[in-house]
Amino acid sequence: MASIPPNQQLEGENVMEYTSSDSSGHDEYALFSAVMESIRLDRLSKYATTTRKSIPHHNRRAFHVVNIGTPIFGSYHVLYPVKFDDGAAWLLKVPANGTREKFRDTDARALRSEALTMRLLRRETTIPLPDVFAFSDTCDNELNCPFILINHVEGNSLYKVWFNNASPTDVVQARRVRCLQDIAGAMVQLDKFSFNQGGSLHFDDRGFPLGIGSFRLVDNAAILERSKDGDHDESTIFLEAGPFSNTKEYYTALLDHRKETKSTVQKGTIELLRLFIDWIPEPGDKQEAFVLAHPDFDIQNFLVSEDGALQAIIDWDGVSAVPRSVGNERYPRWLTRDWNPATYGWTENMGRRAEPVGIWEDSPDNLRFYRSVYARSIRCHQLQGGPPCANPTTRSLIHENLLLAANDPPCTLDIIEEVFNTIVKIVQKGVLPVLNVSGDTGDSLKGEIKIEDDELEGLDFYSISCALIEKRLREHHRRLLIFGFKNLLSQSSTL
Repeated sequence: MASIPPNQQLEGENVMEYTSSDSSGHDEYALFSAVMESIRLDRLSKYATTTRKSIPHHNRRAFHVVNIGTPIFGSYHVLYPVKFDDGAAWLLKVPANGTREKFRDTDARALRSEALTMRLLRRETTIPLPDVFAFSDTCDNELNCPFILINHVEGNSLYKVWFNNASPTDVVQARRVRCLQDIAGAMVQLDKFSFNQGGSLHFDDRGFPLGIGSFRLVDNAAILERSKDGDHDESTIFLEAGPFSNTKEYYTALLDHRKETKSTVQKGTIELLRLFIDWIPEPGDKQEAFVLAHPDFDIQNFLVSEDGALQAIIDWDGVSAVPRSVGNERYPRWLTRDWNPATYGWTENMGRRAEPVGIWEDSPDNLRFYRSVYARSIRCHQLQGGPPCANPTTRSLIHENLLLAANDPPCTLDIIEEVFNTIVKIVQKGVLPVLNVSGDTGDSLKGEIKIEDDELEGLDFYSISCALIEKRLREHHRRLLIFGFKNLLSQSSTL
């Protein structure tokens, strides 16, 4: 088996600049040792060649595999580059738990859904994504492992193009805008895959969609609790959930499985989070509540040309139908980082192009600018494709971070405190317009609520958290919070 250099990682699968799971040491690769030992690499060349010859309308000339490359590591997969003598390049993608001892039925369903959903999107959209040549959701095959065999897509990491400090500022901005426009055009196409339930797509034996079933989530809370208990097992813990008929159930799927905390502030924070989730408006009657969306809508999963043109969207592991409020029209995650204080690390030195200790970040002003670019791009593509529906893009700034707070315990307190403090600032202005934020007809002014100074007393994060735990939240405080939250959503395009 080929050696495994510790610095070789996949640019595009949860291992790049914005992930907390990055590691440059050898320990992380120990997670893959069992599956790498079980893969029958000695059979891969023959299998790939046979698979390629079986593709309809493919060039029938004699060709063969000339190299199985050094393995590439993601957070959840190991990938083997496969190179043919005519220059064609494929990738064998194998899950980290892809051994007979660890690969479960839920993992098999997730892999099958990923592969067949990718094929569906290749057939019915122009979204650029890898072609799935073959897959297996079991270890009972020639390679002795579950896998997806895809083509290797040429392109540059979006992170490197986005933060290319060697180019003039106006050139970088033009590349960024082009990239966002292309991504918006791809994401709008997912709107045709809408459902009245949330979960992963299930398919029949011919590869055609049957409906919505359960889907698999990374259980970050369980992983964190395991580490607290001194368990050195670093394998991923998954939770199977759904299907959901209620969007709020989707938001709280992982939150409901968290171990109860003893901290008063943390308990209150979770209660406040649940309040905010309950106040998220549902889509209008003319829209189904769930829509297909990319599972990890972050910068590491986009490949672009040097001028910013989109070449491929990769890593569809976990693709599913999700609430429209965090669906295909939401902001890309790297444009909302300023609302997650736990991970956002911009400094003024970055504005002067000083090399950061960690990752590059955009300033809050730049993030607001590119959010406006993306929201306009989504709207533009909607208008080109037919009658536009309510645009959830700007409100996804809040919705996406609430979902992150529910799913990732280290981020919960910082995000909820950020949302709460912004609501308080809105309330402190003294007069609140009462808005309809149901999401079906847009915002409409219904009147004004005047806020008296004495009503603001006790409207601080700790006091409200404690009041929620002790079930003594005053009605006028609840009223202020819900009015502030609705106005927060209505003003999200300017945040």
